Amino acid sequence: MRTPMACSRFSVSSVVLTLALAGSLWSAGMGCGGKDPYRPGESLGAFHVVGKLVATSCGATPARWEFDVRLRHDRTTLYWVQGDAPISARVDASASVTLTASATQTMRTADARSKRSACTMARNDVVAIALAPLDMPVTDLAGTTTFAGTLAYHFAPTEPSACEGQLADVGGDFAALPCDVKYEVAGIRTGDAR
Repeated sequence: MRTPMACSRFSVSSVVLTLALAGSLWSAGMGCGGKDPYRPGESLGAFHVVGKLVATSCGATPARWEFDVRLRHDRTTLYWVQGDAPISARVDASASVTLTASATQTMRTADARSKRSACTMARNDVVAIALAPLDMPVTDLAGTTTFAGTLAYHFAPTEPSACEGQLADVGGDFAALPCDVKYEVAGIRTGDAR
């Protein structure tokens, strides 16, 4: 998944940088076995995705946003491949799937001298899509050429962080914390992908 937020700062005012997907190759269960962890299963192809903003409580967020993703599959397991270790989930019999990722980032380290607490932010991402055109009940994803659904982000300070400095009224990037951003997304296959 990609985000229109600046990943290096979890900013809502910047546009489109690569999402640091949660987990490592080991936690994704793909670190051993001699298979390429970045290319699990079989390719469904490269997809171009267009997102339209439907809600935000985070502040200034792009109304339209486009990116590319590679999709792969192992029968009814879908892999979303974009920049880091793939994320995956099982597609249900009606061709719907929900993929999740999370990441944390230290925005400011603690300073014992000034007695300033650290600020660590967490982001949880959820993409919920339906694949098409597929025969029901779904037993194989090989025919997928499009998908549609939603892509949502939730930003929140971790406990016991002090992240007041991230708020826009004191020069930060967020209108409020915690906050949410939600896009409607549609993807179309644009070609083969390795």
